[in-house]
Order: sequence, then C-alpha cells, then structure tokens
Amino acid sequence: MKRITIWLLISAFILVFSQAKAQSKWSLERCIYHALENNLGIKQSQLAVQQAKLTEELNKNARHPSVNASTNFGYQFGRTIDPTSNTFSLDALAGQSLGINASAILYNGGRINNQIEQSRLDAMAAREDLLQNKNDIALTVATSYINVLFATEQRSNAKQRLALTEKQLENTRKLISAGALPANDVLELEAQQALNQQDIIIQDNAVNTALLNLKLLLQLPADQEIEVEVPNVNVSPDDAIDAWTVDEIYKKAINNQPFIKASEYRLKSAKLQEEIAKSDKMPRLSIFGGIDSNYSDRFPEFGPDIETVIENDVFINGMPVTVGQPVSIPNRIGTLGYFNQLSDNLGQNIGVSLNIPIYNNGRANIAQDQAKLGVLNTEYANEQLDQQLRSDIQKALTDARASKLQLVASQKSLASRQASFDNTEKRFQLGAINSLDLSVAKNLLDAAQIDLIVAKYQYLFNVKVVEFYRGVPLKF
Repeated sequence: MKRITIWLLISAFILVFSQAKAQSKWSLERCIYHALENNLGIKQSQLAVQQAKLTEELNKNARHPSVNASTNFGYQFGRTIDPTSNTFSLDALAGQSLGINASAILYNGGRINNQIEQSRLDAMAAREDLLQNKNDIALTVATSYINVLFATEQRSNAKQRLALTEKQLENTRKLISAGALPANDVLELEAQQALNQQDIIIQDNAVNTALLNLKLLLQLPADQEIEVEVPNVNVSPDDAIDAWTVDEIYKKAINNQPFIKASEYRLKSAKLQEEIAKSDKMPRLSIFGGIDSNYSDRFPEFGPDIETVIENDVFINGMPVTVGQPVSIPNRIGTLGYFNQLSDNLGQNIGVSLNIPIYNNGRANIAQDQAKLGVLNTEYANEQLDQQLRSDIQKALTDARASKLQLVASQKSLASRQASFDNTEKRFQLGAINSLDLSVAKNLLDAAQIDLIVAKYQYLFNVKVVEFYRGVPLKF
C-alpha cells in the first residue's frame, strides 16, 4: 500500500511538471490572450467603456427629482431685519436659516430622452472601440508571432546549411586524402563554412529581436525567457483565394468589423445632438417645492399676559373723573428655544415654473448649426472609413494572390535548384568540376531555400489578414 501511494505521488508530480512545462510554451492563442489582458491600450479602452456607462447612468438620473438641503448661520449688527420677525432691529443678533428644496423637470423639449439615447449610443460605440482595439492588438501580436516563427525557421535552415557544408567538407577532405581531388578544393568549402557560421549568428540575433518585439507587445520583461510554440503549419497554395471577391469579403467585414459598427453609432449620436440643440429653443416646464425655517437668538418667548388696569382722568360735565381700563401686557420671559423656533417658523412652498426662451444671444441657433456640421463631419468620416476598408481589403486580397504565386514559384525554383545541386555534387565527387562550381550551386540552393521560407510566411501572413476581414479567428 505504501508503494502504491509513493507511485501515485510520483505520477502526480510528473503530470504537474509536464503540464507546467507545456504551459511554459507560448502558443499564438496564449500570446493573444495575455496581450489582451495586459495591454495598456486595452485597459484605457475599458476605462472609456466604463466612463460611457456612467454618462448614460447620469443622463437617466436626470429624469428623477433633485432634492437639496441648505443652511447658513450668521451674525448681524447695525440696522438689520430680524429674519424671525421680519422687522427692523438695531440690536446685534445671531441667526440661522434652514431649508429643503426639491424640483423636477416636467418638459424640456425632449432633451433628457435624447441625451439618454445619445449616451446609450456612445456607450455602444465605446464597446465597439474596445473590440476593435482588441482585434488590432490580436493582429499585431499575430504578426509579431509569425515574425518569430520566420526567424526561427531561418535559423534552423542556416544550421542545416552549415551541417551540409561540414558534411561536404568532410567528404572533400577524404577525396583529397585519396588523391581524387586537389588540396586547394577544400579552401572554398572552408570559406563557405565560415559564411554559414556567420549566418547562424545573424539569424540568432534576428530571433532574439523578434522575441523582444513579441515580449514588448505582451508587456513582459525583456529579460524573461519565453519559448514560442512552433505549430505544425502546412502552408500550401489555396485555390480558394482566387474565388474570393472584394465585394464578398467587404460584406462580411461590414458585419464583423467593430469600427464600422462604432461609426454607425456615432452618426446616430451626432444626429441626436442636433435634436438636443433644438430643445434649447423649446419651453422648459418644471415643478418645485420646499420647506424652510429660521432661528434667532433674539426671538422672544412670552409667558401668560400680565393683567393690569390703566387709570386715566377724564371730565364729565366739567367734573374730573378717574376711569380705569383693564389691559393685557405681553410677558417676555426669555428667548424661545431652538427647536421651538424651527417649528414655529416653519414655512412651505410649492409651485410650477415655466421658462420660455425668447432671445439668448444666438446661442441656440449656433449650437444647432454646430450640431448639423457635426453630422456632416461624421458622415464624411464614416465614408472615409468605408473607402479605407474596401481599399484595405482590395490590397490584402491582391497581396494574398501575389504571395500565392510567389510561393508556387519558390517551390518550383527550390525543386529545380535541389536537382541541380544534387547533380553538381555528384559531378564534384567524380572530379568533373571543382569546389568553386559546387559552392556556386550550393549558394543558389541556399538562396532558393531562403526565398521559399520568405514566400511561405509572407503567404501565411497575407492569408491571415484576408481571413481576419472575413471574420475568421486568428489561429494556426
């Protein structure tokens, strides 16, 4: 039982180690996903989407009433008006006023509804911008990824050429030792060996540069080691390219390219801006209400009235008579308390406000004219985007077809050069030609191999661009 447990632990460790090792390789899909998660431009676009959502929420809340409370406390002296009695006073006093006011818009020419719809369209455009930014990053990462594959294959090809040269050099030395070839024939091959070694160094630098560019796109440290997964890419000329048409790809691109949808949303938003500008000429109807109260440290508090009699002397038939008149005298016992004042001084108001614009220095007319120009400008921008899209598709399709022809020609050229080199190598071994002729044939073969690698990856890239416009995900 103990052995079984140990064996299971070892198996689990091997499995985890194998998965970690597999994860250490960067496939195209992993590179794109990592770039989308860490790219600063993507994060900025995400913030723009959040900002657009907040603007939409703000415009929706404009339908709701607004309620505000206010208060102020002050000290008055000299000839002032007591806010609690509304009478002039020469006494210094401290006072406070409090209030709560509410208002709601009943009608303003449809401005709120149009602003809500406009902000909704702007939010949708921001989301499409985010998607377009992601597409652009994905295409850029795919381009850099292909550059890494291209440089890697160039380096592998350079190593194969060096191995072939070293094999020829070994065979030549054997033939020289046997007296079948002159000793000088080894010099040309040794020079070729040095050139092949130099080419490997150049290709190593090209791979490192391509990897550095890829790491920069992935927001990875420049000194971090990454291993790019080399997919089994079978690149062969596809006759379907010849059947594709610009109109067909354009119709698909119109439906799947986010920047086209974003431009449509912006045009609708610009037209709504014109309606919003018109609302400045419309009446504005709103309802309001509120409560308020005041406090003063001079507001008197009275007790029960003091009852007394005031006597006055009057003459009746020429004779003085004292007459008493009962009166009530207010009895001030102090200052009324704070909360009692707020309760006693409480006032309410409610009403309807109508604002009819008559003349506002021409601002409404200018705003409407500016909105019309904004619509025209957006229409022109959208037309330019449409023309640019069609032009880009035309160029991408033309490049794909041209690279297909180049790939076919490179394959035929390589096959021809390979046959010629094989024949030259046999003649060299028989002593019919010298090492210079062999070196020339070898260089021509090397050039044909390099041309094929260039043509293959150029064709691969051009096809991926066309597929991108057709809505095909980027993958191998």
